Amino acid sequence: MDHYGGGGANMRAVGAHFMMAMPEVLCTQGGPGDIQNNKRLEECLAAIEQEVGHLKSMREMQQVPGTNQAPRQLADRLHALEQELWHLQAARMQEEARYRPPIPVRPDSARHRLPPLSHRSSTPNSARLAALPQPAFVPVPYPVSSTVPSTMVSPRAKEHEELLHAHRQLIESMEKQQQRHTELLQSHTDLMKAHMDLLKRHMGGEEEAKERAPHPSLGVVRLDYDYPPAGGDTDCPASFGYDVYYRAVPGLTFELCQAGHFGEAVERRFAEAIKYLEQRGVCAITGDCGFMMAFQVLARKIATKPVFMSSMVQCPAIAASLQPSDQILILTANGKSLRPQKQILLNSCGFDVNEDRFIIKGCQDVPGFDAVAKGEKVPLDIVQPGIINLTMRFLQENTNIKAILLECTELPPYADALRAHTGLPVWDAITGADFYVSACRDAARFGLNEWQEAWDREQEDYKFGMNLIETDKKLLQNLKQKGEGEAKPLKTARERAAEVRTARAKAKADFRTMAVVDKTKKKLQRRQAPRLGVVRIDFNYPPSAGDVDYPGSYDYEVLYRVVPGLTWEMAKSGRMTVMVRQEFVKAIKWLEGKGVSGITGDCGFLMAFQTIASEVSTVPVFMSAMIQSPMMSVAFDKYDKILVLTAYSDTLSAQKDTLLSKCGFDVDDDRFVIYGAESVPGFEAVGKGEKVDVDYVTPGIVKLVKGILTKQPTLRAILMESTELPPYSDALRKETGLPVFDAITCADFFISARKDNPRFGLNQWQCDWDGQIADYQLGQNLSDASRAFLVNG
Repeated sequence: MDHYGGGGANMRAVGAHFMMAMPEVLCTQGGPGDIQNNKRLEECLAAIEQEVGHLKSMREMQQVPGTNQAPRQLADRLHALEQELWHLQAARMQEEARYRPPIPVRPDSARHRLPPLSHRSSTPNSARLAALPQPAFVPVPYPVSSTVPSTMVSPRAKEHEELLHAHRQLIESMEKQQQRHTELLQSHTDLMKAHMDLLKRHMGGEEEAKERAPHPSLGVVRLDYDYPPAGGDTDCPASFGYDVYYRAVPGLTFELCQAGHFGEAVERRFAEAIKYLEQRGVCAITGDCGFMMAFQVLARKIATKPVFMSSMVQCPAIAASLQPSDQILILTANGKSLRPQKQILLNSCGFDVNEDRFIIKGCQDVPGFDAVAKGEKVPLDIVQPGIINLTMRFLQENTNIKAILLECTELPPYADALRAHTGLPVWDAITGADFYVSACRDAARFGLNEWQEAWDREQEDYKFGMNLIETDKKLLQNLKQKGEGEAKPLKTARERAAEVRTARAKAKADFRTMAVVDKTKKKLQRRQAPRLGVVRIDFNYPPSAGDVDYPGSYDYEVLYRVVPGLTWEMAKSGRMTVMVRQEFVKAIKWLEGKGVSGITGDCGFLMAFQTIASEVSTVPVFMSAMIQSPMMSVAFDKYDKILVLTAYSDTLSAQKDTLLSKCGFDVDDDRFVIYGAESVPGFEAVGKGEKVDVDYVTPGIVKLVKGILTKQPTLRAILMESTELPPYSDALRKETGLPVFDAITCADFFISARKDNPRFGLNQWQCDWDGQIADYQLGQNLSDASRAFLVNG
């Protein structure tokens, strides 16, 4: 409602006109000659004076009876217009004073709020201005001791500026509070996520199970043959550090397996066993008899997972790591049975065998070992000394033997004792299984973590004939021979007495076994824990966790030795100078002198020097992860492909002949699909010798491989050729579901042949690794003379 009557609208119009015109009038820079500006100033003054007079008259008319008070709004507006009128008059006086000579200021004029008036200031307007009351908050228009300023800031503008400044400060404070609030929310979100993860781990929620991949497991195809397996035997679940599932093949007897062929009915059940194990989610499949290697080609046609029906698949990698003149001892249950199939078994491994290089020795004459053929429990206390004596005598007669392979699946219980007594690397069915499973297992020391479930350390309680339907179970010849299902007659007193005597004899035998073991431990001096030796090229860079040059990538001790002058460019060329070759030989001998169990390189190009290294060394040498390629190719069908991921796609072409002769790897073979990671964002730091941001590069590696898989649907495995690619193995295992082999799985494979297996066999014969990881600086372990030749030291 308008309290000002008809004059209210006029007042607001004049006030609005004044507010729009006043800044322009006050900021005018023209002089007295500027007629237009002076005219506008006069018009504003006249209008406001007229409005002030009108409001005063209205105030008198609208006073509250009996009082001197007018309505509040009218009084406020009148007061505001009086202030504005005063400011306009003061502005006009400023304009006039700017173009007059300055007048000396009287001493007492400093106490006045208005500027001192000159002889020309006695005008009607100035008289009215002097008569007006001066607002208390109006500042002095200009300093006392100076001339009048060119502009004058109104109190309202100053107040507005102060409000704007306060507003800006308030906005800045609110932004800081908002930022802090966002940080607190993020911290709270992270805390809640960690809390939920902890709850899931403790409560075993379904969501946690969906997010994580299952722990890898092994599938074992069993003969139609039942016996009590010892610890270390393939048919003993306790021999493995992961879940193992079994499936017997009805009708596949030991004699049929030894013959190397079976009929259509058994073949169908053999295929059903493989499909059943894959349905259980196993990541690899093996057999419980070395003679099953005769069915390797058939098995890998049926399976989509890696298949290794015998420990003999390890032969190519073992042979490639040694000198051509070195021999390999193959221990089997019966040499007469295996020897006729030697060529067939080894050819099934995809490896050209030299008859003189692989020496087969049977254990059929070892006292107590005949229990294997009888299906009885093997007396370890009697057999173990016999196995050791047989091997030691054979090594004395054949001094060129540098490695041992246990072909029979019932021989791994004696592997540790052979390692302790001979000092040679010993491979068996368990090291073979561990190798293939490691390609699917989370690498706990680096890479992606918590993507796979932890093993619960509980094995399925398997009984012979389990996992078979009733019709197939009835076809088991072993169960028929034992008369399963028939009523057992009551035992006579003589039979019960015989059982008591047998139990007592068994107790004494167990006691003698412990005594023999204790006696063996006392005779043996505890051997050093296995070490890995790494030959480094003359290239200095900060390695990431998982890199070969990162000591924390291993769960055993590792020693480094750089070769001065062996630059990345020289290694890529595949040729060394005379001086560099001498330093290379020195590095091999120095590492071997430190007691390493195997020697590798920190660059895939060093595979070109595999022959030189193996000729110098007496321990296995594997200068590149490519040495695993034969073990990978033999585990898949000939129509399946393997992805070889390298740092640069053209790196392997220069080493075509070396790879083919030493690893059995044909660069031109269509089964091997070679791709480089040089286009992945962030991976270029490898070539520059800079620190690689693994978290940043990982999505690019995964995207690259997934793109390859869409173009190559028959890819079944991945081999990381570059020594700087293992940090991404876990991410590829999770995202692709394929087995991934790299330089670390390769090193672990060769070290396992010298390492105590804590799950079975002889224990406490080897010193434990202290877990200490020593820092290495490039050039360390070099003499001053050799260090002087370092290019990148």
